[in-house]
Amino acid sequence: MDIGRFNLLTVMRETDISYILTDGKEEIFLHKKEALKAYETGDTLQVFLYVDNRGRTTASTKIPFIAMDEAAFLQVVSVNFEFGIFLNNNLVKDLLLSKDDLPFNLDQWPKPQDMLFVQLREKKGTLFAKFIGRKQIGSYFAEKVLLESGKQYQAYVQYLLDDGLICFTPNGDEIFIHVNNTRRKYRLGEEVHPRILKQNESSEYVGSLIEQKETMIKSDADIILDYLDNHEGVMRFTDKSDPVEIQAAFKMSKSAFKRALGSLYKSGHVELNPENTRKIKS
Repeated sequence: MDIGRFNLLTVMRETDISYILTDGKEEIFLHKKEALKAYETGDTLQVFLYVDNRGRTTASTKIPFIAMDEAAFLQVVSVNFEFGIFLNNNLVKDLLLSKDDLPFNLDQWPKPQDMLFVQLREKKGTLFAKFIGRKQIGSYFAEKVLLESGKQYQAYVQYLLDDGLICFTPNGDEIFIHVNNTRRKYRLGEEVHPRILKQNESSEYVGSLIEQKETMIKSDADIILDYLDNHEGVMRFTDKSDPVEIQAAFKMSKSAFKRALGSLYKSGHVELNPENTRKIKS
């Protein structure tokens, strides 16, 4: 019998709480709560085999979201920092994704309701979830719809890189979001709605998680004002500051910082000096 797959088995006998199924050699337990109807001895059933919480191979009439070597987006059910995260595979027992496959930084771990694209694997009689390669994800989707520039799409964060995020839409379209096009930290599996900027030579999309420049100027200016309020109205940052330091302090690109700073200067909120920026008291 193959765990993680569908098996064609015969009802051997009935007990008070279960049906005992067999392939002619081994016997498998099917709880009556898992039965679709009452069965007779000799009936043939197609059931999915998995390992229950006691380590026993068990049959289920439910259809899992993924069987062996299949892959799909699964929803996070719970988080256990000792073992990893548990995913809903439409069975009584949730599917474990080991902590060994998750970031060292716990803030980057998924939370319940987040979605991860995983494959079902088996090792030493145990079923578990496993990430697959970034370039493999698209191959699991037969049909794709062209994403339009300027429009927003639902997507899930699947990879956290030093220079940005790799997200995938529910249809398997890859969207790269550079760190300059974000305004905060994100976690694996988090749902986002990036706006498409362009499609590159590799047919992968580039997106942004910040609003249009005109809309963002005010929110970026508010970030700068909050920083000034928390530093007694003066900061060492100017329009000549290093882009890396600006990104670290304000989570925005230098060009966005300069636009917001210019807006504050024109509205009379700050004075610009060669060595610092000061907030003008109202």
